[in-house]
Amino acid sequence: RKRMGTKYITEDSIKKLTKQENLSLLQSLNLSNTHGDKCLRYIENLDKCSRLQVLNLNNNSIEKIEKLEKLLKLHELHISNNRIQKIEGLEHMVNLQILNLANNNIEQVPLWLAKKLRSLQMLNLQNNKIFSLHEVAKLKLLQNLTDLTLVENPVSTLAHYRLFIVFHLRSLESLDGQRISDFEREQAHHRFHTEEIERLEGELEQRGAEVEQLQQEKAAALEELEKQEMLQHSLKQQSKEQQRLQEQLERELDTKSELLKHKTTELTRACQKQYELEQELAFHKIDAKFEPLPYYPSYEDSLPADSPYIGKARHKRNMQTSDTTDEGRRALPQSSSEEDAPEHALERGTTAPTSHQLTV
Repeated sequence: RKRMGTKYITEDSIKKLTKQENLSLLQSLNLSNTHGDKCLRYIENLDKCSRLQVLNLNNNSIEKIEKLEKLLKLHELHISNNRIQKIEGLEHMVNLQILNLANNNIEQVPLWLAKKLRSLQMLNLQNNKIFSLHEVAKLKLLQNLTDLTLVENPVSTLAHYRLFIVFHLRSLESLDGQRISDFEREQAHHRFHTEEIERLEGELEQRGAEVEQLQQEKAAALEELEKQEMLQHSLKQQSKEQQRLQEQLERELDTKSELLKHKTTELTRACQKQYELEQELAFHKIDAKFEPLPYYPSYEDSLPADSPYIGKARHKRNMQTSDTTDEGRRALPQSSSEEDAPEHALERGTTAPTSHQLTV
């Protein structure tokens, strides 16, 4: 069928179609495309139709079932002849009784369908792509399902297809538009009863093996848990011991820190004392070096001393050289003048020190 453009569901279009301004009063809405013109691609803007019971979306181009969460009172949903590939978006429809999904591209029946749609009575999956009887068996839990259509699916060509469905879906009254007779039910029972018993026994045996394995795993897990608890207890003890050792080491460290501070203070004092002694010794050597030199007073003597030690050396020198000078002057002839003093000194072989030699 040729598709002619796209149209959209809007509140205004619904009001125009139904001639109902209050959308919450709508109970039935037919959006089926019967004229072959523009088709719907999306399900949308139906939230205000909260009392809707019948929704017809047949003959469109819809690819996904969606945005129907507000339609909790929906009883019938017709969405055949679209492009649906997956049954979804219907999990909340607990009141849904009729679901028409014919002529789509559905390959699987979801597990949740039989658990959620408990009110479902009629399911039409005609002309889809369901290949396996296993997919049909997922409908077992639908206790109210009385009408099922699967014709034109690949699964409908399998041997014993009808008897298989009759045997597994006990509530069915009609399959592919044909009523199920008592004779068919007996045939299905004879055909699949023994097989079903064997299957159930196999499943029971498998479940028993799984239970045994789970028990073994449980025992191993309990043993491992016990080991973990012992290990945890041991780790706690080690942690306490390490904490105790750490506290002890911290106390020792504090004690040694105090001792180190004390020793550092003593070492600093000793170094200071050694430095003072070395300075004292050095300036004593300076004093000893200046002791034999004669002294000539100059202007520098009136200046402040550079340091106490140099001042001490200068004071010593002044004291000694002044005595020596007086004795020398007394030894000179009385008739000699002060201007002749250097000449007499040269005659004795004595050289007068310069100012540079006297300056420290």
